[in-house]
Amino acid sequence: MTRLILAATFLLISFAAHSQTIVLKGTALHGKEPIPYVNIGIKKKGIGTAATIDGTFTLSLQNASLIDTLTFSAVGYNELSVPVKTIVDGGLSEFNLTEKTTSLREVVVKSKAPKIRKFGTTSRNPFIYGTSQAQNANDISELGKLINLNNKPSDILSATLYLRSNKIDSANMRINFYEHVDGMPGQRIVEKSIIKRLPMKEGWVTIDLEDYNITVAEDFFIGFEYLPDPSHKEKYLFAFGAAFGGSYFTRKVSLGDWEKGIGARLASYVTVRQ
Repeated sequence: MTRLILAATFLLISFAAHSQTIVLKGTALHGKEPIPYVNIGIKKKGIGTAATIDGTFTLSLQNASLIDTLTFSAVGYNELSVPVKTIVDGGLSEFNLTEKTTSLREVVVKSKAPKIRKFGTTSRNPFIYGTSQAQNANDISELGKLINLNNKPSDILSATLYLRSNKIDSANMRINFYEHVDGMPGQRIVEKSIIKRLPMKEGWVTIDLEDYNITVAEDFFIGFEYLPDPSHKEKYLFAFGAAFGGSYFTRKVSLGDWEKGIGARLASYVTVRQ
């Protein structure tokens, strides 16, 4: 009987030790300036969060994550990767990112007058919607749309998508551009922080992008990334319009893997000059 009690006590102690959480708190910076909405996470583990507008973050991890590496990713900056154990042992709370060096856009001289075209899904089915979901209230939710440009260099003038919500009037969205790799979103190809406050009343919403001088020469994915708001605690805040057929692409955690769904496609398109 004594052995059974001792064994049970040992198991409880072991379980408690392995279930303890590590709470990381800090600020993402460039020099002394905070970087807003940095994506922070452990890649391939589905664990992450997003920094607030003032660069601060809080992330709870299990003890098992001490062997992992925490990655910080922000538009226009080089990724920063720091072992979780190094952060814990050193009591680190400031994480400094360095700016990426970007080359100037190539100027293409065209002999013909350019044409304005739309690529993507310009219609929707009124009975099909996709919900915005994040694994926790402090993290992102992102939907991606594959844009086929017919292999023509294109100046991106605007992006349009269909939104609906009866819970919030507006939300911050970051517009991202990703390379097309084997049918899935790859690395970011536009190092510009495009964050817009979008209305959530039902209807098509157009984001003017002409001033960002974005030129894309190949097929790409455009991503619409919901940025967390401390006042938004519900899981299903808004929905995206969709159409029958095709594929949709989502991710529910910062730096998480993209997932592909079949049977519907995001009601979204870009307007370009070719």
